[in-house]
Amino acid sequence: MTGDRPHVDVIVVLWKSAPYLEALFEGLAGLDYPTDRMTLHLVDNGPGDGSLVEARRQMERLAGRLPETVIREPGSNLGFSGGNNLVLRESIVSGHDYAYCLNADASFEPGALREAVDVAEADTGVGAVQSLLVLQQDPDEVNSEGNAIHFLGFGYCAGYHRKRSDVPETVKGIAYASGAGVLFRNAVLKDVGLFDETLFMYHEDLDLGWRLMIAGYRNVLAPRSVVRHRYDFSRSISKWFFMERNRLLVVLKNYRLPTLLVLAPQLVALDIILFLFGVLGGWWKQKLRATAWLFRPSTWAYLRRGRKDVARIRRVPDRMILGLMTPLISYQEFESPFMRAVANPLMRLSFALVKLIVRW
Repeated sequence: MTGDRPHVDVIVVLWKSAPYLEALFEGLAGLDYPTDRMTLHLVDNGPGDGSLVEARRQMERLAGRLPETVIREPGSNLGFSGGNNLVLRESIVSGHDYAYCLNADASFEPGALREAVDVAEADTGVGAVQSLLVLQQDPDEVNSEGNAIHFLGFGYCAGYHRKRSDVPETVKGIAYASGAGVLFRNAVLKDVGLFDETLFMYHEDLDLGWRLMIAGYRNVLAPRSVVRHRYDFSRSISKWFFMERNRLLVVLKNYRLPTLLVLAPQLVALDIILFLFGVLGGWWKQKLRATAWLFRPSTWAYLRRGRKDVARIRRVPDRMILGLMTPLISYQEFESPFMRAVANPLMRLSFALVKLIVRW
């Protein structure tokens, strides 16, 4: 009976998304999850960019095969965080069981939503279930089998370019779930909070996954829940401001103060190294802007509020959180002889020393 299935709100934030929407809607229409237990929410973050026009065209084309669809037009770009939160708040208030955040450049395989919900239903300690993300360009190749958190705040896709057939079909714990395709338990979000809207884009999924771990919930991969993601690694210089600013904010917000004191030498040394790489890569101005952001009084007020919120939910000590992190950058887009021969060995040694010290 369809009434036995939990209700899921599927959230898609649109921004310059028109080229991807045919695949997105084909995936939604092909789901084997009962349409009367789903609601599709489209958030138009790019008014006038053609995304909503194309979405309506696809809805008309696939009429009768889609769940109830609600279109939201905030009138401006709320970012990934704000766009999803717009619906997540209402999903929680409505008493719905789950919310699934799906990138506009992604598409469900038929059993994706059912498999993700089944994994969540089997363990109430699970806060987030990531689908196995494969490349839409080549569905036999992995985009992410769960994301990794480096102990200095970097996040990256685990299993990138791995063969899909090599991924075991057993559910496994992960550091955090990619926001491109993730199911959240609404009762857990009510406890730990939603995406941090100050982050706007980049690291917002890492931050939420970290807070879920702090609160004692698990992030897991559901490998039989598969989403095809049109993923292309961006080398845009402009993104480095958000990536570096948000990495620093997430680290300063989520670690306990004694842990930050232990990590201070590594964090300062890393900032110097990243600035030098920025000079070589042409993004040193973005790095300076990101670091300067920390010296704004409004940032201090934001961090005080954020640390207070994290303290409220903290149930797991930092020593256990560190055990779920990695000292290595194992992401093909950043592979280099320097990374393999120098940076990763030094970070592995540094991480081992940190874990010996941090007993709280």
